[in-house]
Amino acid sequence: MKRQFIAATLLLSASCIGAKAEVIDLATVKCSELATMSESDGTFLFSWLLGYMGGKNDKTTMDLSAMESSGEAIGKYCATNPDVGVLTAAAEVLGE
Repeated sequence: MKRQFIAATLLLSASCIGAKAEVIDLATVKCSELATMSESDGTFLFSWLLGYMGGKNDKTTMDLSAMESSGEAIGKYCATNPDVGVLTAAAEVLGE
């Protein structure tokens, strides 16, 4: 199961990178923009976000069982705080 998830994430990452030749400063992405993102862009952003937060906190592990609940919690926070940046939302929700 873990190998399938990793393979799917890598394929998703490769397809997103190949399809879009743009640079996005994720420090400027607001919660309100999550609602207008495609599912693949949202998944890619969320994967990057969890990796970024893990790196900031010097964590080298990923809790696959907690990913869905973390995403739901960030989504709920963003729904009630649309003008907050997604990095701030993740820090608030994940307590990091």
